[in-house]
Amino acid sequence: MKYLIFMCLLFIPLLTFGQGFVTGKVYEANEKGENPLPGANILWLDTQTGTTSGQDGNFRVPFSPETNKLVISYVGYEADTIIVLSTDQLIKVVLIPTSTETEKVTVTGEKPSMVADYFGIENTSILTKKELFKAACCNLSESFETSAAIDVSFTDAVTGTKQIEMLGLSGIYTQTTMENLPFIRGLISSVGLTFVPGSWINSINLSKGVGSVVNGYESITGQIDVALVKPHAENEEKPLFMNVYGDYDQRLEGNLNYRVEFSEKLAVVNLFHWSNRSHESDLNYDGFMDMPTFNNVNLLQRWQYQSENGWSSQLGFQYVGDQKRGGTTTHDISTGVYFHPDQSYRYENDNRFFNIFAKTGYVFPDAPNKSFGFQITLNNYQNDSKYGLRNYSGLQKNFYFNFIYQSYFEENIHKFKAGTSFNLDDFKEDFSLLNYRRVEKVPGAFFEYTYTPNTEFSMIAGLRGDYHSFYGAMITPRLHFRYAPVEEWVFRGEAGRGYRTANILTENSSSFISSRTLDIVKVNNFGYGLDQEVAWNFGASATYYFLFGFRDASISLDYYHTWFEKVVIPNADTDPQKIQFKSVDNGTYSNSVQAELNIKPLEMADLRLAYRFLDVKQSIDGQWLQRPFTSKHRALINLAIRAYRSDDMEREFLIDLTTQWFGEKRIPSTFQNPVEYRRDDHSPSFILVNAQSTYTFSPQLSLYIGGENLLDFKQGNPIISPLSPSDKYFDASLIWGPVNGRMIYAGVRTSL
Repeated sequence: MKYLIFMCLLFIPLLTFGQGFVTGKVYEANEKGENPLPGANILWLDTQTGTTSGQDGNFRVPFSPETNKLVISYVGYEADTIIVLSTDQLIKVVLIPTSTETEKVTVTGEKPSMVADYFGIENTSILTKKELFKAACCNLSESFETSAAIDVSFTDAVTGTKQIEMLGLSGIYTQTTMENLPFIRGLISSVGLTFVPGSWINSINLSKGVGSVVNGYESITGQIDVALVKPHAENEEKPLFMNVYGDYDQRLEGNLNYRVEFSEKLAVVNLFHWSNRSHESDLNYDGFMDMPTFNNVNLLQRWQYQSENGWSSQLGFQYVGDQKRGGTTTHDISTGVYFHPDQSYRYENDNRFFNIFAKTGYVFPDAPNKSFGFQITLNNYQNDSKYGLRNYSGLQKNFYFNFIYQSYFEENIHKFKAGTSFNLDDFKEDFSLLNYRRVEKVPGAFFEYTYTPNTEFSMIAGLRGDYHSFYGAMITPRLHFRYAPVEEWVFRGEAGRGYRTANILTENSSSFISSRTLDIVKVNNFGYGLDQEVAWNFGASATYYFLFGFRDASISLDYYHTWFEKVVIPNADTDPQKIQFKSVDNGTYSNSVQAELNIKPLEMADLRLAYRFLDVKQSIDGQWLQRPFTSKHRALINLAIRAYRSDDMEREFLIDLTTQWFGEKRIPSTFQNPVEYRRDDHSPSFILVNAQSTYTFSPQLSLYIGGENLLDFKQGNPIISPLSPSDKYFDASLIWGPVNGRMIYAGVRTSL
């Protein structure tokens, strides 16, 4: 609480700045009403002082003492002149299209692949399809290769599972939603990223720090909200989209998106995905498959209804069937000799997921800023796995309901959201001879107030209260603010608390790709006998927008501090033959500092440079140790070069190159093992290079070819005692780098 009070006091003086500016919004008048008009010119008459309207039509211009006449103009619209006497009120300007006919004019523009929300109160970036298409993006876990905010890495040397990290902490502390509905949480957290194919994604909203109280209490380090392709077409989208992919490891993938619009009110989109790898490879000749074989079938159907009287609804379902097989190969690929049964280790993983989701909302016709809505999800997830001689079975049934009412106090500058929610989780888990069963019922209510007096300052203050059926009352305060003293600078700050219940078996399943025994230090009789995790997050960021050669550019710096009141720590250091889970008070903290530059050095090139420093510590046996497998230092360079045929602007050639440098990572101690079964305490630093070239023949057809880990860097000897997996020293979980080498892929995308 002292941190929250300190930050509030620190930012209060900022509210006294920003006088002497005129703010307003520019609209265009058309047959459908009034829409915001971005890019309009705003200029004081007979002066050089002016600006342009933003993406939502908003503008902010210094008050001119020389004249009180403000001219607003836009090509193709009649200019308007407004007499401004003071800066006390917002100005609304409606421009009317001119009736003069001109010769045909073609205007071309370019939308950034990653959009920083200039007017957004939270520190949010939007990854568009353009950004996602820079790489293969076969699924959500592979969609962040060009992002500096998120790390992606393998969890072990057998399962092929990838995990993400934000602010130096595991992705389980980042709330991942689909269309603002809970999605990757609970037992699905270890595999859920693969349940969202990249071709289904329309955009990804990536927010750092605690999220909105409207979406629950689980967000701690950030929120990833995935927006899927929509039933109703946007712009000139074709009703059919197909993607076919294949790579050097004989992974095959097919995707089909098919949209049917029955009317302007009713539409449906059908999404199909299939991927498969049946080829076994062992390039380091340790007897283990480098990647598991798998077969994945994924189906989603989404209906949308939009009425003219303010009602809108969405209804959909998703089914996933996913099977993986890994472990030792049936024979030594180099010699053809079959393994003895004592040398075999089998990994099997069968996942079945079924999800139903629905959203219904109503917007009051006479008050567009006043609305209410319902959100409902119902899912069933079953996981049956085999880790050598140990079996795991997990079942999660979930029901979620959220009611949101949105309105305003007197004026639109005082908005609020209020509502209630209910979440029910029923967990059943069996691991070896251990049985765990828990039911969590969490009713809650929330209130969120948004204050936007002008375009230079805005604030969101939220509070929610929930009651957990075992842990009791949970109070979640959260605060976000945005301040732009001048048009070029935007400052943001946030503070808030989050809660979550640890699911130690699925969230740490990589530890079971070893001979480690399970040790839980119980403090209660609920579930695993561990405390609920509680954490605070505080953050601040500054972004400077400027022109480089008349082209948009920005540089940003942010700092985030995460502190856990209570945390569950998986301790793999004390004993290399054991994984211990223990609830620790004040047991983990994270400091994250990131600098990022986005610039267009040439009209045809986009360049992103980023550096991040992480200080993440855990309390292990009373000592503060660096969090395992987390780089203190990381740097990223992403260069995208785009070229067109001079006689055909629709034929585009794109080359994208991403280079990442990772500093050393701490490896859990193996000092107690015999010398031949020990590993270094720290990994070396390493570089990963990915590249992709895409040639667009037409808006309907494009071909891409690329490669990952082009320098062919691999972690040496990733498995301890691979020839004796039944030995007590066997361990395939100490993974700090790539376990497979260079991978070349190709694919084709088509729209019809």
